[in-house]
Amino acid sequence: MPVGNGTGARHERVGRSEPIHAEELNVLRGEMVILRPPCESDVEAAYEWDRDPELAAWNGRPPIKISLEAARRDYLSRWKDASVKTFILESRADGEPIGMATLYDFRNGSCELGIKIGRDDLRGHGHGAEAVELLLSYCFDVMGLNTVRGSTLAHNVRMQRVFEKLGFKESGDGSIISRFDNKRYTELFYERRWDER
Repeated sequence: MPVGNGTGARHERVGRSEPIHAEELNVLRGEMVILRPPCESDVEAAYEWDRDPELAAWNGRPPIKISLEAARRDYLSRWKDASVKTFILESRADGEPIGMATLYDFRNGSCELGIKIGRDDLRGHGHGAEAVELLLSYCFDVMGLNTVRGSTLAHNVRMQRVFEKLGFKESGDGSIISRFDNKRYTELFYERRWDER
């Protein structure tokens, strides 16, 4: 069953591995990335991404400092949470995990979207934009949501470009104190509505 708007994206039921999620999720396929439910074997990659100072700075938080085993317990618990839909981004080129995306804060026909490209050699090459496009199609066409929200700090220009490229409109801003460096940053809020496609 096609999903998307001309990207060649498709979704299908998971069958190649046991998903961590309490409910089944679809696998979303684009030209560069595949989005699939996380598996226990993804823990080490997620742990490395969360220890990356560059990614942490973009999110206004410090890199994690807990042990791999403590992180494993945390990831597996979070990935089982039915109120959050987590996807691992896999490169179609080599089948390796390259990032993670989440859909959360479901309310009033909407949700929040978060994404990170963990592999620094693939940042800024369109993988994140394609993943967000796949997620938009999933939210609107499969889940029947009306609005997808996102946010980013003002210094994360790459994420701002992704939002703008995919038709998100800036819906406001706020101020946060970064747990990464205790500085005040502007947080930009975006939203994309189904009826504005």
